[in-house]
Amino acid sequence: MAITRKVSGGIEPENETELNLVFNNGDLDALKTAVEHLGFKDEVSLLRYTLAVISKSATRTLTVIDKDGKSIAFNPSAALLVEPLSKEVKPQ
Repeated sequence: MAITRKVSGGIEPENETELNLVFNNGDLDALKTAVEHLGFKDEVSLLRYTLAVISKSATRTLTVIDKDGKSIAFNPSAALLVEPLSKEVKPQ
């Protein structure tokens, strides 16, 4: 899997004027599968929706309903975070 960050507009990420990500290998396959499975018109639409959902979340925990109707809570792994995970709000 690979998602590569390409810096543009500035030398350091905090000075970027835009963000370019390159999806390939398994990550691109997963993105295309999600687009098809969830009925989005394209990858950009899925990523916009995902960003909107995450930006509205009060915690890092997101809960989804699987195909059997069960709630599943997801948290990012510690390797993806700047700071360690604190106790997240458990879905009710």
